Amino acid sequence: MEVLDALLVEGMRVLFSSAPAALFFWFNLAFLIVLAAFLLPGRLRKARRRRQVERLFQASAQASRGERRDNEFAAFARHIGRLAEEFGGRLKELRTDRIQLAKIYIDHSNFTKNWKRVINNDAHSIERDIIWSKLPELLLSETRRWLAESRKEPPALIYRGSNLYGTLFEEEYFELLDNMLRLERSAPEKLPLKIYFQKETVERWRLENEAQRAELTALQNEFGFLVFAISRRTPRLDRLGSSNFTVGGIPIAPEKQLDTLVTTDLIADAMYDVYDIAFLISEDSDFCPAVEFVQETRNKHVVHVGFGSHSNDLRSKCRLRIDLAGKDQLYRRMQAKPATDAVPARAKNDNGGG
Repeated sequence: MEVLDALLVEGMRVLFSSAPAALFFWFNLAFLIVLAAFLLPGRLRKARRRRQVERLFQASAQASRGERRDNEFAAFARHIGRLAEEFGGRLKELRTDRIQLAKIYIDHSNFTKNWKRVINNDAHSIERDIIWSKLPELLLSETRRWLAESRKEPPALIYRGSNLYGTLFEEEYFELLDNMLRLERSAPEKLPLKIYFQKETVERWRLENEAQRAELTALQNEFGFLVFAISRRTPRLDRLGSSNFTVGGIPIAPEKQLDTLVTTDLIADAMYDVYDIAFLISEDSDFCPAVEFVQETRNKHVVHVGFGSHSNDLRSKCRLRIDLAGKDQLYRRMQAKPATDAVPARAKNDNGGG
């Protein structure tokens, strides 16, 4: 230790003295510091740029690999999609030759109104003598006969269910009619039109509406039936002036959802190949554009079901017509009991029943 201390003391004496060796040492140290001050930042910048270039290159290479992988996946997915579409097309052709899917769309209010008028010979009847569970069997049976006549090897029919669309009046509507009757007695000038209905008529309408509600509720539990119950909008008493009225001064409770629902379901089910044959039970010509679309663009068959042989716009658009009140009296297959006072079907057809 004494030797090291002695050497340290001697070195310090030489470096901090005015000897030439001390001057040479400090000169070299200053030169090295200046040289490092000029050269080291450049070296550091070059190293930093080199690292940045390496990182950019790695990122670019990784992105290129990811894009190449994505392109390969996209190409593979397109190939699988083409194969699936081709397979689906071939399967559909095979299925069309061997199997036909059938679905029923029912405008409940329209159908029951015409049933009461043509079959029961009573437009205001509350009696419910329709066996709804037999309707699909009846329609499929008639369609099988049509296919057997038009094809050598008729395909099998598979029933895909029934969509039933019904409309109901709210209790507020009958209260509105009662209020109109009271106004007719107390202040008739407050009514926009003269009314021609009585209290008994309102009560009968209320009973018919409740019977309709009960039938729709029961059909919700019927196998294969999907029920859509739509409430009509009740006009306000203080805004009757802006409402529409029937000839008898009865305010119209509008509903537009039924047409929209039927049209949407008919087109959507055709797009997803839910059916090949659709039975449309209605006399509303508003469905004509939807019928034309599914038959012309989706190659589906729409069968019209109704009463009477006379033609209208909707019937003329459909591929086939099933007349429940024709000479075969098909309606009897789904009637709870024979209508003894019904007008013969041929006479009804001559009177334009529909």
